[in-house]
Amino acid sequence: MNTTEPVFILGTGRSGTFQMVKLLEGIDGIEAHHEYLFENILKSAILYRMGIIDKNSVKQLLTTTHVPAVHYSSARIWLDSSNALPWIVHPLHELFPGARFIHLLRDGRKVVSSFYNKFKDVMYDDLSVSILNTWLANPSRAIEPSPEKKFWRPLPIQGSKFSEEFKTFNRFQRLCYYWQDCNFFIKEALAAIPSDQQLTVRLEDLVSRPDILESFLAIFSLSYDDVYMNQLKRPVNVHIPKNFPLSSVQNNQFNCIAAPAMNAFGYDLMEEYCVSY
Repeated sequence: MNTTEPVFILGTGRSGTFQMVKLLEGIDGIEAHHEYLFENILKSAILYRMGIIDKNSVKQLLTTTHVPAVHYSSARIWLDSSNALPWIVHPLHELFPGARFIHLLRDGRKVVSSFYNKFKDVMYDDLSVSILNTWLANPSRAIEPSPEKKFWRPLPIQGSKFSEEFKTFNRFQRLCYYWQDCNFFIKEALAAIPSDQQLTVRLEDLVSRPDILESFLAIFSLSYDDVYMNQLKRPVNVHIPKNFPLSSVQNNQFNCIAAPAMNAFGYDLMEEYCVSY
C-alpha cells in the first residue's frame, strides 16, 4: 500500500515557491516538484476559477496527473509547489483528503513589481488578455487559446468585485488584482481544510525567523537547522539583486486595489523593502 503523503505549496508566483523546492529537493524521502505539469493544470485551474468548468472536470484531469504521480512515488512526501494550485484546493483536497497545504505569501508590492518588470510577455500582457476575452465572449466562434501560460490568468467573474473596473485596467493594475484575488481565494479555500493540515506563512518571516521556519519544516518532519535558514537567505537563480520600487502612481494604483489584502495578511504596516544579501 502506498503511504506517500502529498504536500501542496500555494502561492501567486514570485513568492518563493521555487525557492522552497530548491530547499527541499535532494532531502531523503522528499520528492519535490516545482509547477508539476504546469500549463495544463493552470489552464484548467483558471477555467475552474472563472466558473467555466466544474469541479469534476478538474478532478478528472488530476486523476491523470497528480493522482498517479503520488501513487507511484516511492518517497515519504510528494511535493508540488505551484501558482497553478491556488484555484483548485477543493478538488485536490477531495482527491487527497490527508494532504497538507501551505499558503506561501509575499508582500504584494514585491510580487507585482517582479511580475511587472521581469515577466512582461507572460503575465497579463495586453494581447494575451485580449485573446482570452475574445474567446470567452464567443467560445463557439473564436479559437480557444493554447495552454501557454501567458493566456491563462484569471479575469474577474461578471458581477464580482473589480469586474467592471478590470476592463480599463492597465497591465500593472491587472497584476495588483491578481495578487489580492489569488491570496484571498486561497484563504477562503483553506477555511474548509482541517487546521492541522494547513499552514499560512509569509516568505519574509521564513527567511528571518527560526521559529517560523521550524513550523514550516515540521510539515516535512524535518528539524530546524541553521543550514536551512542560510540557504533561504539567498534567493535562487539571482546573481545580482535588482529592486524595482513602485512609483507614487503605482503605489496609488496598488493601494486602490490591494489594500484590503495587505491589511488581511499583515503587510499594511510594513515598509516596502529592498532585496539585499
